[in-house]
Amino acid sequence: LRSKGANLHVAHIAFIAAEAMAEAEQVGFLGVARIQDQAILATCFDKTAINEEKKGFEGAFGAILEHATMAYPGWKDKADCRDCDGMIYALADAQALCIVVVGVREASTFPERVAMQLLREFSEKVRNSQGDEVLMQAKPRSLSGNLNKIMKDTMRTYNDVGAHDKTTEVREKVDSLKGIMQDNVKKILETHVTLESLENSSSSMSSQANKFLRQSVDLRRQIQFRNLKIKAIFGTCVGGVVLYIAMPFLNFEPSVALANFAEFLPSTCG
Repeated sequence: LRSKGANLHVAHIAFIAAEAMAEAEQVGFLGVARIQDQAILATCFDKTAINEEKKGFEGAFGAILEHATMAYPGWKDKADCRDCDGMIYALADAQALCIVVVGVREASTFPERVAMQLLREFSEKVRNSQGDEVLMQAKPRSLSGNLNKIMKDTMRTYNDVGAHDKTTEVREKVDSLKGIMQDNVKKILETHVTLESLENSSSSMSSQANKFLRQSVDLRRQIQFRNLKIKAIFGTCVGGVVLYIAMPFLNFEPSVALANFAEFLPSTCG
């Protein structure tokens, strides 16, 4: 009977553990650490987390802290939880003062983009509630109480992965559409600039063509005038040569002409 009772007790414990695991939420752990001295300032575990999970998440948190010594604003990292099937995601804040981490139980059903969205919101809440000065001077583990409500609310909010994943997906689509619209506006502006450049070029070419046309007309007139001058000079020269050649055949003597004219005058007067 004792043996049967012990077996029933073990089975009951196993059933309770299995039921607890079945009811376990997706987000199992949140933490905040200072980058400068790698001091863990605050941690929070889901109420259903067992000791193995806690050890696994804390171990992965420590491994990430070792890589975070040269973290910069927006620095990201992730690490597997060795003692559980979960994953730790990390993000450095905008000043690279602290890193915030989230531990999820099943990475396959909790997209990384949702984890990063959670960390960005959590990081802003931490800085807004505590301030940079407190975060720089706080002792290790001293902010767990101050941030307990924020961490629990964040874990509770993001346990519904589907809703946040849809929101993130819609937000990414909006950002993508915004990028496409910005590219289209940029192309339109570039096209407008190109059209203005072409219009200016066409106007310049038109003015140059008109100027060339005027110069061509002036040059044509100059050539015609020069040709007329050449023709006149050539005609005068030809006429002179012809007259010079024809003079001996005309028997034109000036003395005879004068005598005839002198005789002609008295007869006219009488």
